[in-house]
Amino acid sequence: MENLLQIKNLTVHYNMETSVVEAVNDISLDIKRGETLGLVGETGAGKTTTALAIMGLLQKARAEIISGEIFLNGESLLDKSAKAMQKIRGDKVSMIFQDPMTALNPVLTVGEQIAEVVRLHEKCSRAEAAARAKEMLETVGIPSYRYKEYPHQFSGGMKQRVVIAIALACSPDLLIADEPTTALDVTIQAQVLELMKEQIQKRDMSVIMITHDLGVVAEICDKCAVMYAGEIVEYGTVEDVLDYPTHPYTRNLLNSLPSIDGEIKKLQPIEGAVSDPTNLPPYCSFQNRCKECMERCTEGNPKLVEVAPGHWSKCFQHYKESEAEK
Repeated sequence: MENLLQIKNLTVHYNMETSVVEAVNDISLDIKRGETLGLVGETGAGKTTTALAIMGLLQKARAEIISGEIFLNGESLLDKSAKAMQKIRGDKVSMIFQDPMTALNPVLTVGEQIAEVVRLHEKCSRAEAAARAKEMLETVGIPSYRYKEYPHQFSGGMKQRVVIAIALACSPDLLIADEPTTALDVTIQAQVLELMKEQIQKRDMSVIMITHDLGVVAEICDKCAVMYAGEIVEYGTVEDVLDYPTHPYTRNLLNSLPSIDGEIKKLQPIEGAVSDPTNLPPYCSFQNRCKECMERCTEGNPKLVEVAPGHWSKCFQHYKESEAEK
């Protein structure tokens, strides 16, 4: 399969008044057509910044893309003008934002907000756009007669369904879902995930699923990338990363999860805090929290090493004498 999305050596910084936040540091990713990638890691790892860079939605006053390239269907997104990106967003690539409470315009009906996306990207009348919007409401499990209702008349789970309808209205090639179930209760989470899984398969989309929930990754994703302090520290198929984790951080994440089969009697939290993004060390950022660290870990920053075919890990433990690097 050919690559739909390619990210090459992307680095993004936020220029604050007294400091520089190194949010994303030299990451590279490929996503093939029809493939779902899970992007996981603690808060502040750089997951949402990566998504906003793809969408062209970084705040220009603060954010700066220091280096790197982003290609969608072989076309460079970073070379596009603001007007060109408006045509791409919602049509070729869409995003489900984290908080449905703030993602919707409170003074427009939900139907108008879905129809607006259709009118922007497809040549059709207002009546045709309204019909498509009603169809999308039905698709996400909302009766079409609620077309003229406002966001405040919907529950949190229903709002998230509307946001999903907006994102899917023009059948994008790439869907970015930024923690789409975080604001929902457990029962509604399961319903929304099942809806997303069904639509992903039906539309054969490529998806970036940003989440803290490794269970979601295991259920929906084909591949998994683990981010820490703005870097990808482990990458591979879901089976490789979750069943055979090779980076200490990934193993720590998995050990901190509860187990329903009783194998883990006591959770093992990751001690310490994520490195300050305004003052990242010139060596491994996880070194201060890693129980497996070596003297070498403070002498330099390791590169991604292929520990098995298609399975990469960023740790000095995997360096051979030849120190083959990516």
